[in-house]
Amino acid sequence: MKALRTLKPFIWNHRLGFAFGILCVFITNAIAPLVPILIGQAVNFAENGTISGDELMSFSILILLIAAIAGAFRFLMRRILIDCSREIEYEFRNAFFHRLQKLDPSFYDANNTGDLMSRATNDTDALRMLIGPAVMYSCNTIFSLPIVLASMFWLNWKLTLLVMIPMLALPPLVRYFGHHMHKRSRAQQDAFGDLTTMVQENLSGIRVVKAYQQEPAQRKKFLDHNNDYVDKSLSMAKLQSAFFPTIRLLVGSGFIILLTVGGWQIIQGSLQVGTLVSFILLFERTVWPLIAAGWVLNIIQRGVASMERINHVMDATSEVVDPPATERDFSKLPVDIRFKDLTFQYGGTEVASLYDVDLDVPQGRVVGVVGPVGSGKSTLIHLLARFYPVERGMVEIGGVDINDWPLDELRRRVSFVFQETFLFSDTIGWNIRFGTSDDAPQESVVRAAQAAQVAEDIEDFPKGYDTVLGERGVNLSGGQKQRTAIARALLRSGDILVLDDSLSAVDTHTEEAVLKELETVMKGRTTFLISHRISTVSMADEIIVLQDGRISQRGNHDALIASPGLYAELYRKQLLEEEAEAFDGKLTEQEEVTS
Repeated sequence: MKALRTLKPFIWNHRLGFAFGILCVFITNAIAPLVPILIGQAVNFAENGTISGDELMSFSILILLIAAIAGAFRFLMRRILIDCSREIEYEFRNAFFHRLQKLDPSFYDANNTGDLMSRATNDTDALRMLIGPAVMYSCNTIFSLPIVLASMFWLNWKLTLLVMIPMLALPPLVRYFGHHMHKRSRAQQDAFGDLTTMVQENLSGIRVVKAYQQEPAQRKKFLDHNNDYVDKSLSMAKLQSAFFPTIRLLVGSGFIILLTVGGWQIIQGSLQVGTLVSFILLFERTVWPLIAAGWVLNIIQRGVASMERINHVMDATSEVVDPPATERDFSKLPVDIRFKDLTFQYGGTEVASLYDVDLDVPQGRVVGVVGPVGSGKSTLIHLLARFYPVERGMVEIGGVDINDWPLDELRRRVSFVFQETFLFSDTIGWNIRFGTSDDAPQESVVRAAQAAQVAEDIEDFPKGYDTVLGERGVNLSGGQKQRTAIARALLRSGDILVLDDSLSAVDTHTEEAVLKELETVMKGRTTFLISHRISTVSMADEIIVLQDGRISQRGNHDALIASPGLYAELYRKQLLEEEAEAFDGKLTEQEEVTS
């Protein structure tokens, strides 16, 4: 099956374990039919009166010995094959996570987190069932049925042919049920992915849900998703519930034929009672393999459907790839940056985000970037780290095309504070160390926090830097989260520092203190300050104004406020807002004094 091609290398690495496990399955099924045959012979001897008590005891001991040997090999087959499936599951989960880490941000722009989590957990578990129990019971059926049927044919070939007549209906039934099981299993897995996505989004955005009083609407939405999953699960269960009774009906028809024809042959004297006993015991051994075949068919179809969903991730290609290895030492290259006629358009969109951007940024220069929402500010710095593919000749760092930079080295040289601050559910200290070695000295962590003006806030917590944060740093304010993220970037010590609207949630007094501390940090670093606040970028060596993806203005703060354009308009508007806030503050003070 094409869908299972991704599993081949994992199975190949455990080929010896699978080979030995399958050998144990064969030995188990090769030995097991001896027990019914010996029981039948003992019955025949007893019926004819040609067996002594000692001989009967010998038969019992031999039967017990054979059963013990078959049981030992049955234990080994289960232990080995199930162990192999668990080890492959472990390795595959690691490979799946590794693949997720390698994919571009554009992949996550188009795929829901909840659905990806479903593929990483529920679908991966279905694969374990496919390569463990499904393989074991498939081999059991493949080996058991021919051996049992051969034994039955040896005892009475005419009776064997008669009892197998109902089994002729089995192949078309398996084909029919297998086709529909695959379709319904895929629909079931997709519904579970949608349900997981819905729950994940609600838990992450629970404050928005509560703030807008959307609990009833979200409960209804969850109920709809849950009902859809239940309906598809019940559809699958109904199909399974029809398959197993059908198998039992076929087997039951075989038993009716066996008892009717066999009993008649005994009455006629052409068949011994012991032979019929052996025949019944052997035919009974076909029941479980046939039932297991239906169960395995369900596992296989579910596993194949899950593998198709997983292959959506495993087969996804990264548009951003590492260049061929070279002997050039990129760690010693300067970080002067050049954007040359940079034009960029996100996949799936019809309008470019950046048009013909030309910008030279010498090493150590501080560049401010301002502009309205959607003007391309964040896109510009995302391309600087090659989060998205860039055409050759459009971006250079240290005189080398950005496409020739190894990704690890390129991103090691850049320290980011993103517009959307993300903190992990770990300690504050660990979050600041993120991006550096976990054993970074505590003194360095504290210095980075002090530079980001968040050290006092952290020290006010009972456990200080060992305070464990909630999901996405929920127990910190917006400003504290932003300053913690700034401390994380400062500790990383990248040669390029990017602050993407990273002071939007702090007051102007704190912003001023942070920027004053950053002046020392930014010396020698190429820095990009992206902000909607003029006060944040006013100290930059050069400021560019982006409008509709193009550079509409450029210059230093004094030159830009003296020129007509968007920058001067923003400056005057924000100046009026600050004056209004200051006036409101004075009125409040006067009212307090009067009261």
